[in-house]
Amino acid sequence: ANRAAHSGPPPPASGVLPGVCRSPKSSLRMAAQKAQGERESPAGDVGSRNARDSLSHGLDEGERRILCKFGVSDNVRPDSLNDQLGGKPNFLRTTQFTPLTWLPKSLFNQFKRIANIYFLFIAVIVLFGSFVIDFSPKDWRSKIGPFMLVLFWTACKDLFEDMRRRKDDKAENMQVAKKYSFQTEQLENVKWCDVLVGDVLYVPCDAAFPTDLILLKASGNETAFISTVMLDGETSLKERTMPKVFLDVADTVTEADLQKALPEYQRDGLAFMKKLSVGCEVKMGVPSSALSDIRGLVMVEGAKSDYPVGESNFLPRGCILRNTPYVLALSVYVGGDTKTRLNATQASLKFSNMQIALNLCVRLLLVFIFSVCLFATIMSAANVFGAEEPRHSFPIMFLRFCIAYYHAVPMSLYVVYEMLKLVLGFQVNVDKQMVHEGEGAVARTADLMEEMGQVDFIFSDKTGTLTANEMVFARGHADGQDLGDFRKTESSAEPEGVMNVKNILAKGDASSEAVAWYFTCLATCHEVVLEVTGSEASTGNKPSYTGMSPDEVALVTAAQQAGITFQRRNRLGGGICELEIQDPTGKVSTYRVPEVLQFNSDRKRMSVILQSGGRAWCITKGADSVMEGLLHEGFPEAAKADIAKFAKTGLRVLVIAAREIDNDWLQGWLMDYQKARGIFDETKESKIKQVIAEMEKDLRFVGLTAVEDRLQDGVPTAIETLKAAGSRLWVLTGDKTETAVEIAKACALFTAATNLVYCVDCTTKDAALMSLKHAASELSGATDAGLVIDGGTLLVALTSQECRELIFTLGMASQSCICTRLSPMQKLQLVQLVREADVKRITLTIGDGANDVPMILGGHVGVGIRGKEGAAAVQVCDIAISQFRFLVPLLLCHGRRSYRRVAVFFCYYLYKNFVLLMADLVWMFWDNFQGNIAFPEYLSIAFNAFFTSWHVLFVLGFDKDVPDTVACSHPELYKVGPQRRLFNRMVFSKWMIYAVLHGAVAWLVPFWMVGTSEYGTRTFWIASTAAFTNVIHITLFKMIIAAENPFRCVTLAPTFVAWFMFVAYLWGIGYTALGWSVQPNMKSIPENIVTQGDVFATLLLGPAIALALDILERLVQRNKFPTDLQKAEFEYKAGSKV
Repeated sequence: ANRAAHSGPPPPASGVLPGVCRSPKSSLRMAAQKAQGERESPAGDVGSRNARDSLSHGLDEGERRILCKFGVSDNVRPDSLNDQLGGKPNFLRTTQFTPLTWLPKSLFNQFKRIANIYFLFIAVIVLFGSFVIDFSPKDWRSKIGPFMLVLFWTACKDLFEDMRRRKDDKAENMQVAKKYSFQTEQLENVKWCDVLVGDVLYVPCDAAFPTDLILLKASGNETAFISTVMLDGETSLKERTMPKVFLDVADTVTEADLQKALPEYQRDGLAFMKKLSVGCEVKMGVPSSALSDIRGLVMVEGAKSDYPVGESNFLPRGCILRNTPYVLALSVYVGGDTKTRLNATQASLKFSNMQIALNLCVRLLLVFIFSVCLFATIMSAANVFGAEEPRHSFPIMFLRFCIAYYHAVPMSLYVVYEMLKLVLGFQVNVDKQMVHEGEGAVARTADLMEEMGQVDFIFSDKTGTLTANEMVFARGHADGQDLGDFRKTESSAEPEGVMNVKNILAKGDASSEAVAWYFTCLATCHEVVLEVTGSEASTGNKPSYTGMSPDEVALVTAAQQAGITFQRRNRLGGGICELEIQDPTGKVSTYRVPEVLQFNSDRKRMSVILQSGGRAWCITKGADSVMEGLLHEGFPEAAKADIAKFAKTGLRVLVIAAREIDNDWLQGWLMDYQKARGIFDETKESKIKQVIAEMEKDLRFVGLTAVEDRLQDGVPTAIETLKAAGSRLWVLTGDKTETAVEIAKACALFTAATNLVYCVDCTTKDAALMSLKHAASELSGATDAGLVIDGGTLLVALTSQECRELIFTLGMASQSCICTRLSPMQKLQLVQLVREADVKRITLTIGDGANDVPMILGGHVGVGIRGKEGAAAVQVCDIAISQFRFLVPLLLCHGRRSYRRVAVFFCYYLYKNFVLLMADLVWMFWDNFQGNIAFPEYLSIAFNAFFTSWHVLFVLGFDKDVPDTVACSHPELYKVGPQRRLFNRMVFSKWMIYAVLHGAVAWLVPFWMVGTSEYGTRTFWIASTAAFTNVIHITLFKMIIAAENPFRCVTLAPTFVAWFMFVAYLWGIGYTALGWSVQPNMKSIPENIVTQGDVFATLLLGPAIALALDILERLVQRNKFPTDLQKAEFEYKAGSKV
């Protein structure tokens, strides 16, 4: 029934919801009486027990009930809430290890890598072959030592990171708060880790909240302001109020209490706490990670009614009290139940596609090694070459070959790979060309650096990402007319729209009343904060405004320009406020605001309830897509025309509507709304929506607002560059389609030559399928195609697999796409659609607000922009930047180079070990499959550790091709990444073919010229050492050839140092007692290599033969078939010479 039709107010609600609490008043009264007896009598156990019993019934799992009462200490049910973690439920622990679990857990995590499992297998069989059955061809110390060193290094790295977390945990746990003691009526110091559910805390200004709290009292009045930037990323302050029920409780403070020698805040707090001397019972619902999901009920003896607890009374842990001297608050959720901890779950780990390819290559290499070992074992068992030396059994020979060739998989591969990416991430952090207002780019994770060089799809938010999120009221519509342009121009001191409005208001006719009501709605329907400095107040200057939404500030400022000024917000208590609005004549009107219905991304509107002069109104503003269904008669024709006109000029349109409501009906509605907010179960949200829908209906159209959000600097140029680089750019926005298309044209997403197709206004799957098929036929063969699709069409299309495939096909055919009227989850669904349709396509998502978080987490690479919508996007992103235009150097410079460097790293690192393995395999045939090792083992063990690994960090980490200006002016250079030209089967196979050739030449040249097949003789070890030296020379020179700038100091210097380390190491094991003890067969051999002419000749001839083809290929390719990068280098060098 429509309550507005009732002649009187409905019967008052009891405030008790079914299933929440049975007879709360009587049970609370019993508990209070018993507790009072406990306070006055030493034998208080009976009273305390009865007070506890009154708390224990009617609770579902996860719920809790708290009694705030003098003399009652055990005031929380269930008891287990404060028994966790040894009686410290608020103890924070984010560490992964304890002293006992550090090494086991770290090793367990390390052995998740198949390469480490392989090395463990080798270590076991080496020990078995050294101490059980003597078959190992290598010394166990040369295998166990390096492997344990790598494991221990990684474990120490894990421990170092964990110690930093432990230090942070300790700093937070040891912070001191002040707790109000009901026994002593004093404030006591308490560590954060010792705060319990049910404690009443005193929190001063600029201090953080130790737990999730319910506000009991704020200094001066019931309003407090908090900063939630660390929780939701929003930088604007949030207003919090005490539950209205506390206003109904009578003071029990005495004059003697007020005259106590206590600080003012403590006297004030004591006075409030004595209000609750009869007891206050709070029931809270199950902890939830949703920031706005707060379910609770406050019951105070002596109050007129109970009161639901909601977000407006909630103080989350870690948030900071601002602009308020102090608050008293009740601890309701601690430790893992707090919003901070419930939202601290880490996003799923992201792995680059190249790391996945590397893992596959390692697996294939292991398969190859085991296949070779099996082949060699079969040949050894068959004794094909008729060797006379007795052989081991088949399984033992297999294990012997596994030990001999295990070094084909480099033990240092993942260590060096991680270090290289740290170098690449550091270069992003120090890049000065991405600094804006003192803040540069930050690579929050370096694991995805190479992924940025292969991006196919870029999904971007619009507001705050492409635009500056600086809103200016551009145009307005009221009384059936366009009010004109409100934007300032250089030629006029006062904008055209402002002058028009002042002229209309001066007439005093019906039109002026309609326009005045329009601007009154703008001046009252908001939550902006008024800022008046002392000088402004004394001189009469106009106030300035700040708020969470730049749109609201723009609208209130526009009303101020028109002469209808929001002057003051007076807090009346209980969450109610009064607004003072001054009209152009100087008359001030007061409007009481009993309730505000908040805006969110699902509602896409907000409403305020106003009362003045015995009348009441509901004022609503929101997007035209949702407001049209709430209007009593729909949009007037003039309004429809202006909506289209404003949207086509790229302005954001909001609809203003209102209805007058009966005051008696309003009182009943407020009771229903309060009752709905007090619901504990899952029906709460639906019930609140139902109650709000009763208010926001049958609205009368008032007017339109059109707000301009200017583009960020450099956005059109950046978009043109990214499109020229081959990336497909999708802009995902909640704006109206016409508005979004015009902005897309302004930022060069669409050009005059773009063949645009629209898939909009579809309400069924069949209609969406038909529209998508038509779009596909329209774009067939188009060279510059653009797609426009709206949220309604996506809503039905995403449920059909055929439609999903068509959307992806259209995305591939289009260079740019604009998606309008999207919710945050629809943005994520589009990203997931592309990722599922083609797993090889790399997606980059970029946004600046909390509503972009799902999209940012869903992309292969998530980029967050520091904007005016808080830090939520930056907190979850992989790379943080300050402007959209910085995406160009991030991708075209850092991303492209990282892709090339990592691609060369993968190929080279596996190549160099394959060269060493091929020399082993050639010797395997020469040795008649007896399982003897080809090289001195302490040379092969140092191959990766000292000679061919660390210098790669310098050569590839700083191997720069063209300057950044050239890279950004030649976007075609980026295409090698999305097209996978630098790392694919053909490229990898070519490296491995060269490895086969180089390894064979490195071994055969010395052994043909100076070697012997008699294993273990001095001549053998001379030829073997010469062959190993050839491997070193070949692999070092190969790195130089693969570098983009082979003759730069950053390439040659590390290579020379690596070679010098090899020479020093060679002399060390040939001429020192330590060297002789571990490698006796190397004694004095280095001298023989240098002094014997034929041996020295092999050191020159081997690399020359092996690398001749590489050098020839490089010269021919560079001069006859240059790549785009090489052409750009030629142009740059030619231009610099000129």
